[in-house]
Amino acid sequence: MGIVFLGVVTYIISTHRDLYDRLAERLPPTLTPTIFMLIIVIILPPVWGLFGLVAGALYHLAEDLYPDGGLGSPNFTFTLAIIILSLILTSLVILIRRRVSWRLGLIVTGTLACIFGWLLPLLANLR
Repeated sequence: MGIVFLGVVTYIISTHRDLYDRLAERLPPTLTPTIFMLIIVIILPPVWGLFGLVAGALYHLAEDLYPDGGLGSPNFTFTLAIIILSLILTSLVILIRRRVSWRLGLIVTGTLACIFGWLLPLLANLR
């Protein structure tokens, strides 16, 4: 998910040539746009890794409490919860930033739901 997120950020940066200037206007004077971008590139991939660890722990808990499969996943409850979470997060982003492209929102939502909703349970059951 971190790679997908960085890909989307790279796409946004490459399609909005004036992004650097707009960031310079909105950021505090002590924080330059270059430092801000470095923070995104360096900090966010480990944050997605931590999100994956938490999702794995929640999957383990869901597997113990609700072990039945569905939706093409070994655990219906966990997959449904991840789908709902990804839709809520995308809805919040679209409500906050109305100019967000629906295609990018669909890509991020679909990727989040696929990686954590289906791929995580399937890989966890390969043992």
